[in-house]
Order: sequence, then structure tokens, then C-alpha cells
Amino acid sequence: TLAFGPGLTPERVVLRIGLPLNAKDGGTGRANGAWNGKVRNLGGGGMVGSVGAVTTATNTGYVGSSTDSGHTSAENPGFVVIQATHQLNLGKIEDFFSESLRLQYQWALRLAQAYYGTPATRNYWDGCSTGGRQGLVLASRYGEDFDGFLVGAPHTSHTKTSASAMWRQWVNKDVAAGTVTDAKQQAAVNAAVAACDAQDGVVDGLLADPRQCHFSASANVCGQPGAPAAPLCLTAGEAQAIDMIWDGARNDHGTRVWPSGGRAALNSMEVGDNCGAAVTNNTRNNAIACWIQKDMTSDWRAGPLSNWDDLMQLGTNSLSPYIDFRDFTLEKVKNKGGKILMWHGNADPLINYQQNTYYYQTVASNYGGVDNLKPWFRFFVAPGVGPCSGGVGPNPVDPFSPVVNWVESGNAPDSIPAAAGARTRPLCPWPQTAIYNGSGSTDDAANFHCGGNLDSDRGTRCQNYLIAKYQHESEADYQATALDDPAACGPGELGPQ
Repeated sequence: TLAFGPGLTPERVVLRIGLPLNAKDGGTGRANGAWNGKVRNLGGGGMVGSVGAVTTATNTGYVGSSTDSGHTSAENPGFVVIQATHQLNLGKIEDFFSESLRLQYQWALRLAQAYYGTPATRNYWDGCSTGGRQGLVLASRYGEDFDGFLVGAPHTSHTKTSASAMWRQWVNKDVAAGTVTDAKQQAAVNAAVAACDAQDGVVDGLLADPRQCHFSASANVCGQPGAPAAPLCLTAGEAQAIDMIWDGARNDHGTRVWPSGGRAALNSMEVGDNCGAAVTNNTRNNAIACWIQKDMTSDWRAGPLSNWDDLMQLGTNSLSPYIDFRDFTLEKVKNKGGKILMWHGNADPLINYQQNTYYYQTVASNYGGVDNLKPWFRFFVAPGVGPCSGGVGPNPVDPFSPVVNWVESGNAPDSIPAAAGARTRPLCPWPQTAIYNGSGSTDDAANFHCGGNLDSDRGTRCQNYLIAKYQHESEADYQATALDDPAACGPGELGPQ
């Protein structure tokens, strides 16, 4: 499509729709040739910029769809800003955030009906990271048009998540003179996991709830008993910087602005380049500074860490309303009778999983608690799993099938299977966790059950659900949540660990 939007630049969206052969064209196996009667819309990753393959859908009989989200890879990360006039490119942002997704699924449904002569019986979304965020946007705006959503590691807040990633680099630069390498931080993560491993009842190299781990990187300072040898041991400044990262991004008043990434993830602190070229993850994160200032040549590295919270607050007021997802109701899915299965690895170094425990709990609170949410929206945490896959922990095994089973057979997933090599585990709906039965191999999912409540401890909740008020990130006050009031949390529960 071609149009001129509010950003005053030409807009176009590229779509890919894959259609299994109908009976007239030689498709076999089903009533409509090779088509199973359903649509599986697939999400993008990162800043997108190109259409993805749709064979994941078409090989299993679904009509598949994908979009480039309204810009090319060559435009990343600068598509958000019109550099010549220092304006936000609102047309391309809207395409990236929602309009390309509307076109994607609606054209998939239209072409399916035109090609097969009958409308689709089911319409699904399947995406992770940016694709997860895309799924939640569609659930919010067009939930009545979908039956089910698989939402993996949703990047719900570009402004806060990317600015917090930039904050890690800023801390390294100002507190540790930029000397914290990924290798040093990985050694500290390994030490933290080893120290806290037994807290969940099983010593297996995984943390079921990294929020409960309070290990200090000071244990890895060179010369301390058990500290790694050089070059992986730390200076006192490096240990302080890592502890600050584990605690979570804070403003000049000491108020936490965004949840921590936890001690199970390598949340890189290495100081990246400026935002002008999308070369590394750090560079892509740093683009947020240029987006906020509407100048793709600005250099965040010129200012001190004390500038960070002002930049964040400017971003939530000027950029966030256009590019961040903040719907905590999802009423259209609930009213339609649709289903959402959301999951996130708790060792994700790019999008910290705690922002999505916060998101899910906030949605649950709006509906009177998790029990009222479970009939249509469930969230699963995968210990030790990285961004959408990988890591040392068991990864979800075909998480799309439980969504389909939930929608079409009414079988709500009380757990979803996960595996890493020979190790299998159940992933449990939040706030439950996998509990060892006490006998048999800890590498066999059959020896675990889902239970407990990871949100039962007030101190843990205070550390992670109380954050600065939205669009007031440079100020001292916390926002109250349905779970906790800042006044009820002690200084130790709100202050740095």
C-alpha cells in the first residue's frame, strides 16, 4: 500500500501471504485441498524491516502471513525520526506499531476467502520479542478478530526497556570507567546462579525466581575467597556497577524506574556505539536516545549518568505514547472468548522478563486477581531460557499447539512442556513454579508438579512491582499497584539490595 501519513513521508507496507494449494491447484489431504481452514499470522523480530518466511504456517496447513512493518532494514534504526526536520516520523511509527499488523492479518483473511471460496474458521497470532508485542497490540485493538495468541517475550516498552539497557552502559561508563566486559559480567552471573541455585529446591544451574537471589558481585572482587582469577575478577567499582544493574534502573532520587533483568541473565553493560548505525544490540538500544531527542546524530555518551532519568522522562512523554504498549485490560479478547498464552525466559538478556511479570500481574489485578485471568490469559516463565530460545534452561516445546488446543478443545494449559537436550521440565502458569516431587531424576518432567506462589513474598513484590510513576520517571514517588502500596514497603524492600 502507498499513502502519505501524519509523518509527512511516503509510507508503504510489504506483506507476504502464503497459501497452501487448494484442491483445484492440486492441494490434497483436507476439504480445501492442503488448507486446514485456519490462518497463522507470524510476528517479526527486532526492528523488523523485512518480511519473514511463512513456511512455519504453510507446512502445517495454515495460511501464513508476515510483514516488514512498514520500513526496510536499511532504514533501521532511523525510521523513527525525520532527521531533516527533527520530528518523529509518526506515519512509519504507526505502521511499525500497529497499522502494518492490521493490514497483515486482514489481507491474510481476505485472500484466504478469495482463494478457497470460504472464510477461515480460526485466526491465530504467533510471535516473539517484537512479535510478542505485536500480538498484544492486535489483542488490544482487534482482539475480536482473533481466536488465540501465542505471545513470546513481548517487547512491550521500547522506551523503558531500551533506555534501561542504555542505563547499564551509562553505569559502566561512569561507575566503572567502562571496564566491565561481558566476560566479567558472565562470571558474576555464574557466581550468582551457583550461590542461589538451591533456593528452588533443586541444584541444576537454574533459578526458578531470580528475584529471590541477593548475591552481591563484591564476592567476585579480586582477592576475595572463591573469586575467579584475573581477568574475570572485578575491581570494587566494577562490582558496584554490576550490583547496580542487578538492582534495577534508578533515578537521581533512588527511585526504581524499571524492573531489574535479574541475576540469571547476561544483561550486557559493554559501552556500545552511538545510535547512528545498527551494528550491535547495544547500538540498537542506544537508538532510543536519538529517538527521544529526535536527532539521529546525538551522542548519549557526552552526558553523566545523572542525565539518564531526565532523558527517560522526556521519552515517556514524547515517544512512548506512539511506540509503547500500555493496555492492561485486553477487553476485546476476553469478550470474544479468545485465549492468550504468553511466555518469557527468565535469562533473557535483551528484554527482561520482570517487565512482563509486572505487566501480567497488573492485568490480573485489573480483573480481581490471577484466578479471574486464567480462563483466557496465562503466563509461563522458562527458567534459564534466553531471548525467545536458547540459554541453559529447557525451552518450550511447540508452545503454539497448546494455544490451538485451548481454543479448539477447551483444554486450558496447566503446564507446557519444555526441554533442553535430555532434560525436560514443565513450565507453569504464573505465579506457580515447577516443584520437585522429591524422588526420581531431576531431568525428567514427570518428577515435577506445578505449585507454590512466586508472588507470595511482599519483599520480592516490593522490589519488582513498585516503580516510578509513568511519565514522572525523574521524580521520587513510586506508583502504587494493586499488590502493594509504597507506604507499606519498608526502606530495605524499596532500596538497593
